[in-house]
Amino acid sequence: MSFSAKFTQGDLSEHIIKMALTNVIGLSVFFIVDLIDIYFISLLHQPHLVAAIGYAAAILFFSSSLSIAMMIANSAVIAKSIGQQDILSAQKSALTCYLLTFIFSIFISLIIFYNTTTILSMIGAQARELEAAAHYLKIVVFSIPLAALSMQIIATLRALGKAKLAMICTLIGGVVNLILDPLLIFYFKLDLNGVAFASIIARMAMLLLGGYYLLYQHRFIVRMKLDDFKVNTHKILKIALPVSLTQMITPMSHLYITYEIAKFGSDFMAGWAIISRLIPVAFIMLFAMPGSIGPIISQNLGAKNIIRVKDTLNISLNFIIKYVLVLALTLSFLQEFLIQLFNARNDAAILLRFFCQYIPISFIFVAMNLVAMSFLNNVGHAKVATLLNAGKMFFGIIPFVSLGAYYYGAQGILVGQAVASIIFSLIAIVICYKNLSKLKAQ
Repeated sequence: MSFSAKFTQGDLSEHIIKMALTNVIGLSVFFIVDLIDIYFISLLHQPHLVAAIGYAAAILFFSSSLSIAMMIANSAVIAKSIGQQDILSAQKSALTCYLLTFIFSIFISLIIFYNTTTILSMIGAQARELEAAAHYLKIVVFSIPLAALSMQIIATLRALGKAKLAMICTLIGGVVNLILDPLLIFYFKLDLNGVAFASIIARMAMLLLGGYYLLYQHRFIVRMKLDDFKVNTHKILKIALPVSLTQMITPMSHLYITYEIAKFGSDFMAGWAIISRLIPVAFIMLFAMPGSIGPIISQNLGAKNIIRVKDTLNISLNFIIKYVLVLALTLSFLQEFLIQLFNARNDAAILLRFFCQYIPISFIFVAMNLVAMSFLNNVGHAKVATLLNAGKMFFGIIPFVSLGAYYYGAQGILVGQAVASIIFSLIAIVICYKNLSKLKAQ
C-alpha cells in the first residue's frame, strides 16, 4: 500500500475544510453524546448527579489531554515522514506511538482508580456528589486505554490523509454510545454507571474498527527491532513531552475553575457541568481545526513548502473567526431554550444564561490560541507552546478567575477565564507569525 503527500498539492482551503468537516463529524458524535448524557441525567431530576458528571469530567479531562498530546506527536512525526516520502519511518513511528500510549494510559488509569475519592475531594466534591462521581469514575477508568489507542489510530489515519476512515471510526463509536446510553440509564436503571458502561463498549467498538482499517485494510504495520523503538521513542517524546505539559495545563485550568465554582454550591456546579459539555458541541469547529491543520502543516514542512504552511495558518484563522461570530449570536438567541432543555433551575439557570449572553464572543480568542498551539507543535516549537499555556494558566487563569470569583461570584469566574484567553491568544498569534518569518528566512 503506497501513501502520497496529498496536502503538498491542490487547493489548501479545500484540504482544510475537508479535514475539518470530517473531524467535526467524528468529534461531534462524542461531544454530542457527552451533552446528551447531561440531558438524560437531568431527566432524573437529581441535580447532584449532574454535578457529579462535572466533577468526573474535570478529572477525565487529564487522561484525554495526555492522549491528545500523543496524537499531536503521532500526527506531526508521521505526516512529516510522509511529506519526505519515508513510509517505513512513518510505520515504525506509528507503532512506537501505540506502545507508548498503551503504557502511559494504563499507568494513568491505575492512578485514578486507586485515588478516586481523594482527587474528587480535592476539587470540592462532597456527600452524594462525591459518592456518585466516585462510582462513575471507577468504572469508566477502564475505558481510558481503549480510548487512547483509538485516538492514536485515528491520528495516524488523518496523518495519512484518510480523513473519511478516521471519521467513520469515531462515528461508529459515538453511535454505539448513543444507543446504549438511554438503554442502560433508564431501562436497566444504572444512572451514571450506565453512562460509564456505555463509554467502555463504544470505545471498544471504535478501537476494533480503527485497527481493522489501519492494520488489515491498509497494511500499515511493520516489524520493528528494539533499537528502532528506542530511536523512535526519542523522536516522539521530543514532541510529546512538551506537548503533554501543554495539554496538562488545559485540564488544570478546568480543575481550578471547577474548584472555584464548587464554592458557590451544587446548583452553580450543575450549571457549570452543562456549560462545560455545551462548549465542545457549540464550538466544535474550534476543537476540530487544530487536528485538521496539523497534518497539512507537517506534510508541507517536510516538503519544505513554507508558503503553504503560512497560507494554512491564515486560512484557518479567517475561517474560525467567522464561525465564532455566528455561534455567539446563535447562543444568545437560544439561551432560554437551553435552560428549559436541561432543566436548569435557580443558580444553574443564572449561570447558563450569563454564559450564553456574554461569554461566547470571547471564543474567537480561544480559537486563535488553539490554532497557534497546533502551528507551534507542528513546526517544531512545542516548548514555546508549553511556556505560553503555562503562562496562561499561572498569570492568566488563576489570577483573573480568582479576582472574578471574589468580586462577581460564579459569573465573574467565566469573565476571568475569558480575559485570560484574550491576552494570551494575542501573544501566541504574534509568536506564530514571527516563527513563520524565521522559517521563510531559512
